[in-house]
Amino acid sequence: MTSETATLDPPGSIAIVGAGPLGVEAALYGRFLGYNVTLIEAAGVGHSQRVNYELPLPVMPHECLSPLAVSALHAQDAELLPQTLPMTYQDWVEKALKGIVAGDLLEGRLRCPSRVTKISTVPVELDEEDSEDDDPIPPDFRLELTSVYGQADPLDSEAVILAIGDSAEIPLDFSLPADYFFRIGQSSTGNLAEDLKQGRQEIVTLFAGLAGRETLDLYRPRRSE
Repeated sequence: MTSETATLDPPGSIAIVGAGPLGVEAALYGRFLGYNVTLIEAAGVGHSQRVNYELPLPVMPHECLSPLAVSALHAQDAELLPQTLPMTYQDWVEKALKGIVAGDLLEGRLRCPSRVTKISTVPVELDEEDSEDDDPIPPDFRLELTSVYGQADPLDSEAVILAIGDSAEIPLDFSLPADYFFRIGQSSTGNLAEDLKQGRQEIVTLFAGLAGRETLDLYRPRRSE
């Protein structure tokens, strides 16, 4: 997690690794706040769910999709959002997650297929005005991306969010914990509804810290006027 002073104002850049349910949600949350988000995926949106495609989704529609996700889908086409049960994992991925990524907020921000093979830190080049600032500027992160064709394509970003669960590791050239470097969705209970709820709370806490606003929560219902 970041320190209390490690804030990042929009449109700061955030690289999110993993386009599963929580990675897509984190990307959407960041875009709602105005951040410059890049979503990176090695195989495909919701790929980790493909093994369950034919199974009914064991949660209600309002549990598998956050209020932001529902809003994003309805803004495009109300029929994109499945409303009745049973709803399969395939419905969730094809009609919901992919619909969100293709929507206005995330359109053109997915880099897939691209595998992150290493993350390092690089110093920020300062102009003369910034170099006179007494506060040190933290380094950016450099993500080494490799396409299916073996082409290398690095990406620099001010913050990184790993949404790849606990089964994958990416080599790092820096020590953890590190400011502006996050992991979400590492703890799995086997209960999809609980895991999604926990992951979304991690997203809320993460962005509240970046914004320097402890009470920031885009999932909290708005009060009626």
